[in-house]
Amino acid sequence: MTALQASLGGAALSVLDMVPVSAGRTRADALDEMVALARAVEAAGYTRYWLAEHHGSTTYLASATTVLMGQVLASTRRIGVASGGIMLPNHAPLVIAEQVGTLATLHPGRVDLGLGRAPGTDRLTAAALRRRSGEPRAFAEEILETLAYLGAVPQEPDGGMPGSLLVGGSEVETARTPTPRRVCAIPGEGTGPTTWVLGSSVNGARVAGSLGMPFAVASHFAPAQAEAAIATYRSVFDAQAPTSAEGRPRIAAAVNAMVAPDAEEARGLFTTAMAAAARIIGGHPGPLDPPAADPDSWRSLAPGREEAVEAAMALSFVGEPQSVADRLRDLAARWDLDEVLVVTHAHDAAARRRSYELLAAAWI
Repeated sequence: MTALQASLGGAALSVLDMVPVSAGRTRADALDEMVALARAVEAAGYTRYWLAEHHGSTTYLASATTVLMGQVLASTRRIGVASGGIMLPNHAPLVIAEQVGTLATLHPGRVDLGLGRAPGTDRLTAAALRRRSGEPRAFAEEILETLAYLGAVPQEPDGGMPGSLLVGGSEVETARTPTPRRVCAIPGEGTGPTTWVLGSSVNGARVAGSLGMPFAVASHFAPAQAEAAIATYRSVFDAQAPTSAEGRPRIAAAVNAMVAPDAEEARGLFTTAMAAAARIIGGHPGPLDPPAADPDSWRSLAPGREEAVEAAMALSFVGEPQSVADRLRDLAARWDLDEVLVVTHAHDAAARRRSYELLAAAWI
């Protein structure tokens, strides 16, 4: 257990990175800054570096999630690296098992797999990705298929998995999952990385709980549903499911944060994150803006949608280090979290790294 985990009463402190690009910077700059941030948070003691999936975004560059995971793994030594997450309906389960299995083989013990079902993009781009159904039953079936390729659950002689599971009130016949032994994920089979189900609502929570798998809730942009999702996950958790590797609920939650030496500076820097959310919700996303002198300037970027922006960003922790640390500890205790994923957007890469470093120092 790291110092960051111990000081949080056992919950891990991790980073969630969408790899944002800042106005005036190149996309190559943003990818270089991702590596620099990963090295900095490893040195600061963070437990895991989660990388998101977004397609066709002018704000976020995390489209090739497993490629970015490989770059971070190769550029660091100890920190865990996770997909946060791979949107399974956008990909063939076999390909995901091969790619993540390759990473797990190259970097044993450092790779976690987070699987979600959101599009991660607009409708046209989703169609170009040949996206399949993301409804809960189909999502559960594809999770089972992915796990079977990775060797995380037992297989019958015909290659299917035994029995059935009740997911969201529907029975999923796991034996029908198309994983015949003649189809193998190489490398991948036998690696069995810790696999999380990602979700922003009770639907994803039901899938995670019914499968007895760890659950990561996207409370950084859907905070209103977070507590209901966590309660649902705990209530339906099946420790006896063949996919339950740990036999107990395990929960991570994402939050927005900006930390600076004093609260006024932190609030000024956080205007960048508010503007980014306003641009996306207002329908005209773009690179991260520099900090604004007016803390309400973001409102002009989403006229008529101000309440939606405020709701999306409601779970934000902004201020000086000890204040943010204390409030995050309170949240972790209230939700009984195993892991806190911190999302920090800043136009200046150095200010972003400093925010993570100051938060880490406040835990100890």
